[in-house]
Amino acid sequence: MQRAEVLQPLSRQHKSSLMTCLLLRKGVIKHAPVAVMADFFLQCWNTEILPHFEQEEKILIPLLNKYPKGKALATTITRDHELIRNGVGHLKQEALNERLISNLADQLEQHIRFEERIVFQEMQEFITPEDLEQLHFMEKDHPAVCNNYPNKFWE
Repeated sequence: MQRAEVLQPLSRQHKSSLMTCLLLRKGVIKHAPVAVMADFFLQCWNTEILPHFEQEEKILIPLLNKYPKGKALATTITRDHELIRNGVGHLKQEALNERLISNLADQLEQHIRFEERIVFQEMQEFITPEDLEQLHFMEKDHPAVCNNYPNKFWE
């Protein structure tokens, strides 16, 4: 099933976050400095991932909760967001190690794959076209952090 046009901004944001995960994994394999990878992730978090989460929580979750089939999906999204936020909290407390970076990248990727492969597909089946058309997600107006990050730790 083709992605509904109103969901495409979220899918484009997911693509950027998947690149973040890939670059972090490459950094871990190369044993890049953990502090640099943490800084990279936190910049991605602050400028891309957290605003994306906030949009989903403000717009997507309430819509999913309107439908019986959407409640479990909304619960899983909310739980995933909290798990990732907790991991970010550990990074901010300078509990830095490769395992934490790797776990955050894994959690974020699994969350994105869940939304792309399950949530968005199922939503398009049970949410009315009228409700779907009411969704409006903001596109970011700046280049992805990975395009401008000065330390290419993943190379």
